[in-house]
Amino acid sequence: MISATFIFKQKSSDSEFESLDNSIEKFVTNHPEYLGRDQWSNQEKGILAVVYYFRSEKGLAALKSFSDHKEAKSKYDKWYDGYKVIISQVLQTYGDGNLDHLILDRSEI
Repeated sequence: MISATFIFKQKSSDSEFESLDNSIEKFVTNHPEYLGRDQWSNQEKGILAVVYYFRSEKGLAALKSFSDHKEAKSKYDKWYDGYKVIISQVLQTYGDGNLDHLILDRSEI
């Protein structure tokens, strides 16, 4: 499993941003490699993090090549004060089952 963490500080939003953001979200969540997402915020710093989980690097590659994602990335400085992306390979997930979250068997990772 692959995770892509998008950390950013948003400075503005407009109809173009909302349209691109909605299109990207729809593309990602409907992709067969998509497994789920988490979202975190640090209100003190005004930073938001969105973590997308994909079955393999194919899902991440599809997102990178998606036309609306490319367009949004080329205009990021209109909407963000800064961003960082962290791509990780997830080796294992586990828990007690009390949180609604993505937990996979080792064979699925």
